[in-house]
Amino acid sequence: MLRVGLTGGIGCGKSRVAGLFASLGAPVLDADTLNRELQTPGHDLYAAIVDRFGPGILDARGHLDRGALRSRIFADPAERQALEALVHPAVEAAIEQRLAALPETTPYAVIVVPLLFEAGWEARFDHVVVVHCEPGEQIARVTQRDGRSSAEVEAILEVQMNPDERRRRGDSEILNTEQTSDAELANQVAERDTALRELATAIRSRVENRPPNS
Repeated sequence: MLRVGLTGGIGCGKSRVAGLFASLGAPVLDADTLNRELQTPGHDLYAAIVDRFGPGILDARGHLDRGALRSRIFADPAERQALEALVHPAVEAAIEQRLAALPETTPYAVIVVPLLFEAGWEARFDHVVVVHCEPGEQIARVTQRDGRSSAEVEAILEVQMNPDERRRRGDSEILNTEQTSDAELANQVAERDTALRELATAIRSRVENRPPNS
């Protein structure tokens, strides 16, 4: 089974693209969704975060106050690194568990990782798809979607990889600009799905036909 990383900057449309892959039958795992799940009470990651950052990051219900935690890590790079040191191994372990549960005949699985390159995870994937749009479009989409100010979105973009560098390091790209129609986006994903299935078949064939002890 091919491990396909799906990444892109905030507001580029990763979730939308992931949904299109899922509609074509590809299993999709989302690192952010798993992260949120693991950060709820009763999970080891939740306990580790509270132990490291203190009860001041909890809301009245005892859940993590994600806004307070976000403000803290954006204000101090060392705090962000401390959080990532807890989150990344836990999320990676959860991803491995979910992948191991998939049927052996699965051609490929898509794992959505927003900060894939920033986290140094590219070696964990056989192929990385980058979803791209222009920074101005990212700001406009996120301010409208999340109600954040332009300054807040720009601060997030500052800690994310330069879009051109992300595109350079990816194996393939899906454009999701303002000029991209729904049909065009769906066609791009369908073409990538076909290519990934063909790649998975070719790799499986080579493995099956490999001489013993080679």
